[in-house]
Amino acid sequence: LGPIDENTKSDDIPILCVIQVSFEGEISRKSVMKSISAGHQPFGDQIPWKFCEQFNDTVFPSLSGARIVRIATHPSATRLGYGTAAIEILARYFEGKITPFSEMDTEEVPEKSEVNIIEAAEKAYLLEETIKPRTGKELAPLLVPLSDRKPEKLHYIGVSFGLTLELLRFWRKHNFAPFYISEIPSPVTGEHSCMILKPLSNDDIESTGSDQLGFFSSFYQDFRSRFTKLLARSFRSMDYKLAMSILDPKIEFNESQAASSSPEEFPNPISRKLLPSAMLQLEAYVNNRVDYHLTGFFVTDLACAYFWKMVPVTLSYTQASVLLCFGLQGKDISCIEKEMKELDRQQILSMYMKMMKKFYKYLS
Repeated sequence: LGPIDENTKSDDIPILCVIQVSFEGEISRKSVMKSISAGHQPFGDQIPWKFCEQFNDTVFPSLSGARIVRIATHPSATRLGYGTAAIEILARYFEGKITPFSEMDTEEVPEKSEVNIIEAAEKAYLLEETIKPRTGKELAPLLVPLSDRKPEKLHYIGVSFGLTLELLRFWRKHNFAPFYISEIPSPVTGEHSCMILKPLSNDDIESTGSDQLGFFSSFYQDFRSRFTKLLARSFRSMDYKLAMSILDPKIEFNESQAASSSPEEFPNPISRKLLPSAMLQLEAYVNNRVDYHLTGFFVTDLACAYFWKMVPVTLSYTQASVLLCFGLQGKDISCIEKEMKELDRQQILSMYMKMMKKFYKYLS
């Protein structure tokens, strides 16, 4: 809502942004196992069932969550930050930061007096009833201050939408992360369906470390690993900017991180996965003895290792994008040149050479 005072009429209240949510989850384990055995998903509870399907996890459906169905902003207030503010307030509300759960639990709930239906019907004779507008005291309030309403205790907030770069960046800004992207785009819009989650602070689940994704972190890493492997097939034609936003790679490492680590210290070190001939070919390429085509048989391994955060090498956003196009999507130089309109062929190959030198320096 916009700023209002006590004298503001109800018709003049400036509603700037509205969020519609649907509560999902709290599905019993028995129902989950029954649905899995039957091989079908019941209607409703989109996020819990899709999460269960993707990760074969039977615990997540028992958690409680809210799925944001839509956000509507007043036409005169678009792109002014009201949607962002509304989402932040919504998350804080469900985390009990606006009205703590403890305070709401101690409030006394007024007891409702029992009504005798027969006696009430005898008193309310329709032919004698005077039809008139209800007064304010008789109507339930349309809007209630968040401080006066007890929040549901939720574990996450989720969203399902047609995947676009603009929408994904918007939700990324609010610390939402994807866990599902359909491999087959919609025949109507051409967009891939996408589901994202944001874990909420909740005493029921212990979060390990300082990762803001909490319990969802390991599932998100699983999703990233799957997505990198599918980029060469189902998502080969996806725009590189959208793919980069989905993977959200760590492109900067400070000197202490890079200096204090070696290929052997990382789990499944990349140096053990590369063939001996790959290292020889990499050395030959960075010394300008062979063409970039001869790096094609191992660039996928380097790209996977980089995007899986196994190689603490600092790359610029453009260099990481070139690596994604070459290594994960398997695109040729002509295709990359068409997508990266701001770069010509020589500039792209120059970027490729620079990052290969960084990989060689780290691995050698």
